[in-house]
Amino acid sequence: ALAGWVAWDLGDHRRARAFYEVTKDCADVAGHLPLRALALAYASYGASTPEKAMRLLAQAAQDVRGFGNATAAAWIHGRYSEEAANLGDDTEALRALDRAHIAYDFADHTAEQAWVQFMTPYRLDSLSLSVYGQLGRQELTETADNAVRRLGESLPGSGVVVLGDLAAALLRGGDIDQGVYVSRQFVAAADARPNTM
Repeated sequence: ALAGWVAWDLGDHRRARAFYEVTKDCADVAGHLPLRALALAYASYGASTPEKAMRLLAQAAQDVRGFGNATAAAWIHGRYSEEAANLGDDTEALRALDRAHIAYDFADHTAEQAWVQFMTPYRLDSLSLSVYGQLGRQELTETADNAVRRLGESLPGSGVVVLGDLAAALLRGGDIDQGVYVSRQFVAAADARPNTM
């Protein structure tokens, strides 16, 4: 799975898909459903359509039901929500985002699978901002305020990603002045912490 992620980042999408397929096959043989969910969730980023991504994510969500998988479930439902928002399906996107938040209420990203430790409260904020911005929802403003408040003055490394998502969501949602302001903060933070992007 990690090899697929690296290949994807290097722009070798064909090889990334092959690595994800091998990971899925190994997980099937080993009976390790959370590992299969990881492969499916990673593969969803490269799906050719939101519908295909949603099918992968729906299967992944089935694979992380149960104890010890709440963080993974939150991430996968959040990703599903993003893809539903890409389709313009407000109802499906908002339901999936609700599932992500409910799952995260039971999550401990520091104690579950190593591959979900990135799924901090900041990352959940990013997913929410992405969905609300894509759908042009009024919840965007309150969520943005809460995300900025959670980030605080000392911006954590993962906060750089939140700033980027916040800027994109504000611009997509039509708040150009605030979007440009946050975009400038994002660029400054990314420049100060190039290894976090």
